[in-house]
Amino acid sequence: MELFRSIGCEVYIGPEPKIPALKVEARETVFERRKALIVPIDTGFAGYLLAPQDIYIELGTLELPREEFGVYTTLAGPIVLRRAEIKLSIKDEEIDTYIETPIFGAGKLLLGRRILSELNIALIGKKSLCCYLKPA
Repeated sequence: MELFRSIGCEVYIGPEPKIPALKVEARETVFERRKALIVPIDTGFAGYLLAPQDIYIELGTLELPREEFGVYTTLAGPIVLRRAEIKLSIKDEEIDTYIETPIFGAGKLLLGRRILSELNIALIGKKSLCCYLKPA
């Protein structure tokens, strides 16, 4: 097993039970617009960065063709999400990824498993901390 060290932590957000979240900066590369966000982590969401319509409109300049939109299964049935290319900075890492928002409905802010699988983080539940890790 590899050893890691924490390079910083974020305090959980919201009412009890509090929600793990990460500080990120999303950037679209056409006009170089940037948006700093505190995004709740959702291991139940298989996608990328889910965002409300207003944030998507601001950052979704590199929207993919409709055939490449994401389709996710929910308890209410399948939902189609618009998808656009973005850069996402988390601590000292920058990853090429996507921002998504529902075609219908307002959307919400969530960080899904497709991004979480690119990160080394630890949830320290008793201290309500989400910590960024680097190999020791």
